[in-house]
Amino acid sequence: MKRFTKKGSPLVLALALVGSISFSCGQDRWKEYEPLTAVDTWMYGLMQQEYLWYKDMLPQDDKSYNPFQAPATFLSAIRAKNDNVSFVDTVMESLPPSYGFDYSLVRNPDIDTAFNALVTYVIPHSPADAAGLKRGNWIVKVDTSYISKKYEVPLLQGTKATRLQMGIYKEVEIPSEIEGGEPTKAWRVVPEGDPVDMGAAEVVEDDPVHYHTVLELNDGSKVGYLMYSNFTAGTDDNPEKYNDELRAWSASLASQGVDRLILDLRYNAGGTIDCVQLLATLLAPARYLDQDMVMLRYSDKNAAKDATLTFDSQLIGQGKNLDLKLIYVLTGSETGGGAEMLMCGLNKRTPALGIVGANTRGVNVATERFVNEEYHWAVNPVVCTVYDTSGGTYASGYVANIPASATDYTLFLPFGDPREALLAKALEALNNPAQPTDPGDATRNGAAAPGFRVEKSVSDPASRVYAGGRGIKIGKRAYRR
Repeated sequence: MKRFTKKGSPLVLALALVGSISFSCGQDRWKEYEPLTAVDTWMYGLMQQEYLWYKDMLPQDDKSYNPFQAPATFLSAIRAKNDNVSFVDTVMESLPPSYGFDYSLVRNPDIDTAFNALVTYVIPHSPADAAGLKRGNWIVKVDTSYISKKYEVPLLQGTKATRLQMGIYKEVEIPSEIEGGEPTKAWRVVPEGDPVDMGAAEVVEDDPVHYHTVLELNDGSKVGYLMYSNFTAGTDDNPEKYNDELRAWSASLASQGVDRLILDLRYNAGGTIDCVQLLATLLAPARYLDQDMVMLRYSDKNAAKDATLTFDSQLIGQGKNLDLKLIYVLTGSETGGGAEMLMCGLNKRTPALGIVGANTRGVNVATERFVNEEYHWAVNPVVCTVYDTSGGTYASGYVANIPASATDYTLFLPFGDPREALLAKALEALNNPAQPTDPGDATRNGAAAPGFRVEKSVSDPASRVYAGGRGIKIGKRAYRR
């Protein structure tokens, strides 16, 4: 098998700009302006060599070619029109301090300028986690103040210790505006319990092996559950930290004889190919070990890099191949890239592969990270397409065969809670394999709570940060001038 590794010396590109910058006085002022164009010029030259769609780039002689733009603006101008995956970012030494939770703002129907914040994701061991925040909690006030758009950022994305008034979403009686009229019932977020103190912001690390457990079905058999937020191998200090957690998790499941899994990828937007290959190898039926999994195909300039990845048994290490008989994948609007690559590898190999939730995004290309260490910028262009072993692709995404959504916010619950909307659908299908699953929303007491409009969704800077953009990441190369 051709393993996808990087060899040889770092890529070095000469910085060159077509023409020269001169003025009417005849003075050549290239040295003055060169630093303003260096990053963009480096990026353009690199992409001409590495970019999958280099033939569709904006030509340098086009009148709109402008290397004086901010790097992200420049990339948007020069990349292929169909490319919404390539990206550019700064090289950060460390993440900024944060509280460690994501949230969505929902307008308070009783106060014009106020919003309630629905907690959607909590990073383990963060200040938010230490304060007891859980997915599905509601925040009504911060330090006695209602949440408004004007003060949302300092209130919910600040750094100082703060006090939160939590709430609960439930059906309440609304007094009639007509004297003597009957009250009506409506769903509202109402304050509940004593205020909660949340500590000052800290630098937090989001472990992609977010949560796992083993659930018992009606017949007493077991099914594993794993919420895996992105495909990341480890940290700079411990490059295999998270991969080793996956290996340990697989060994634990194997010791319990679990051969069915609910894999929660609804927040998984991507990550690195080596992690996809590892997880696929841990999950695949044993008879496919060391057989072909997916193919990577590059541009004509880089055809020598074309590779076929296998279910590589050497990656298992201290883990165990689970030889799974059934996998239900929970999907959402973010699911794409590495998550879809995993599904591509397991599709038609796992005896039963179900998709519960929403259709996936259809990101079937991989990016590679190239770092300019002098200017502290990195460009991540699309470099190859991912195909299944028959040459097929998933550019349109995967269609959920058990559609489900979480619009009933009484069932917007922590990951792993059997009542949580998508997990409940998967458990229903497992408990009643002979019965068709109702594709409608999960309900409570025979009537679904009404959904509502989310005004804004915010991700913590550290949440799923290792995904490296929304797609599949191969690695990085360093550039030194």
